[in-house]
Amino acid sequence: MNRRVKEIALIVLLLAGVWMAASPSAWATSVSFNLTANNLGVTGSIGTVTVVDTAANQVTVTVSMNPGFSVKLQGGDIAFNGVSGLTAASVSGLTGMSGASTFSGLNFNQFFSGKNISQFGVFAFDFANVQGSPHGVVSVDQLTFVLTAPGLSASQFTGVAIHFCTASGTNCGPLTGFATNGPPTSVVPEPGTISLLVTGLLGIGGFARRRFNL
Repeated sequence: MNRRVKEIALIVLLLAGVWMAASPSAWATSVSFNLTANNLGVTGSIGTVTVVDTAANQVTVTVSMNPGFSVKLQGGDIAFNGVSGLTAASVSGLTGMSGASTFSGLNFNQFFSGKNISQFGVFAFDFANVQGSPHGVVSVDQLTFVLTAPGLSASQFTGVAIHFCTASGTNCGPLTGFATNGPPTSVVPEPGTISLLVTGLLGIGGFARRRFNL
């Protein structure tokens, strides 16, 4: 009898260990927006904006431009819909990348709530006018930053808009415009930790059956 009690206690401890190893990141979500609408008449996608849960009340935003386009920095905008509670202080870790070059220590010089973005309507929050890049660097191929706010999660984001340039690299290009998305293209659990949790539970279940059949 005592042996069975000890075995049950061991199984409970193992289950708790697997749960702690997988949580909370096991339930992380990722929302991706395909930038297929713009005010320059460009057809197809110019890039994507991905929002990923990275901690409690925190997401990481990555703007990745397709070849031939870049994110405008000085005077540019990155706007969001669907979320609440964002402030100018919500941003950290703003970093730009073009080719092999990385530009860290950047900051948004302006912040707006209820900002109208071209013909795409009003967006709840707009982070604008990136400062801190080296002289001559006015656009980047990729921009990433962290947003932190009470209750914030990736699944809350419903729309994005960005200010873009019609050339890759750091020199912006001949034209600038605004691009936005349709509905989010994905809201998915993070696969790695979900697999870890399921595999661990299945393994422990098999162990328990073998022990109780002895």
